[in-house]
Amino acid sequence: MKTYINRLLEPFIKKTAETMPVIVMTGPRQSGKTTLAKHLFPDYLYVNLEFPDIRLFAEKDPRGFLKQSDTMIIDEIQRIPELFSYIQGIVDEDPSKKYILTGSNNFSLMHTVSQSLAGRVGIFSVFPFSISELRQAGMLSDSLNKTIFQGFYPRVIADGNDPVSWYQGYIQTYLERDVRDMSAIHMIERFYTFLRIIAMRVGSIMNYATIATEVGVAPNTIRGWITILEASYIITLLQPYHTNTKKRLIKSAKLYFNDTGLLCSLLGISNERDIPNNSLSGFIFENYVIAEYLKNEKIFAGSHNLYFYRDHEGNEVDMVSEHGIDLNIFEIKLNKVFSNDFVKGLKYFDSNIKIVKTRNIIYGGDISQKIGDVSLISWKDIL
Repeated sequence: MKTYINRLLEPFIKKTAETMPVIVMTGPRQSGKTTLAKHLFPDYLYVNLEFPDIRLFAEKDPRGFLKQSDTMIIDEIQRIPELFSYIQGIVDEDPSKKYILTGSNNFSLMHTVSQSLAGRVGIFSVFPFSISELRQAGMLSDSLNKTIFQGFYPRVIADGNDPVSWYQGYIQTYLERDVRDMSAIHMIERFYTFLRIIAMRVGSIMNYATIATEVGVAPNTIRGWITILEASYIITLLQPYHTNTKKRLIKSAKLYFNDTGLLCSLLGISNERDIPNNSLSGFIFENYVIAEYLKNEKIFAGSHNLYFYRDHEGNEVDMVSEHGIDLNIFEIKLNKVFSNDFVKGLKYFDSNIKIVKTRNIIYGGDISQKIGDVSLISWKDIL
């Protein structure tokens, strides 16, 4: 049975809609954009440009299409980017007319929005549920492995679909379509191989040449596929932290998936009980934590200021959160029991790189507590 789960974005979207004539919701396919839009604006006319007849109407007669109602939710707006110019003209003439636009292609959508609707639009990223939203709804499992395995997509959490079959279908249906839409790809089998290879490298430094050799394509092809996955909100590249911001742009990033359920599917994990025995279990847990903080940054900051730190001597910190002049540093450990070794990287960073505001360890245990000047945070209590 379908369950509506309140989203942390709701008050921000409602407040922005009071002053902006256009709201754009972006995010991965099936992340709940349409459900959220209908919930917040139930009186708006809903149209979906995925349907060929509706898309044809909008293409042939955009003015007539947009005159159907003064308040509209238009789903998958990137299907007809020409509509943005018409919407711009309409809201300039009459700001009382309101549009809620959703789309799942970040790069092309944002380029068109910035060109046509600057100063008229509020933009929000809608990701699958966050741990905070599930906790607030009383739907957060007591099992870390179950939480990681089922992931956070609404079709699994709210609709009760089986994670194994749903994520397999998601990969075949939505990822393949996005790839074909964005690159007219002819090597779909190699693309699936690529997906599984980068899943096995989650949390590792990206090496395009090595991945290209394993897949059997050129490094530039790998870069293009990475760009597509970023545009589809499937992965995030976490950049390294440097005091010199220019250096961030030329150092290699780490790759993380935006949902652990999808990651588990690509790794061939078919049961939550298999996660502890997987050789990548520590990286899977790290991905879980990074993805949750990335969602939080998108909701409350609009963009993420998260990094990792690593030097050539092996000193590292799993996550650095930067807000203005404040730095918060995190170690991420799957272990269920605290060890003094956990704070080694934190102490090095604080003493040699930059003084920090907070030092944190996120671990696989159930009890959150303060140990000296370090916060030990349970996987259930993050954010």
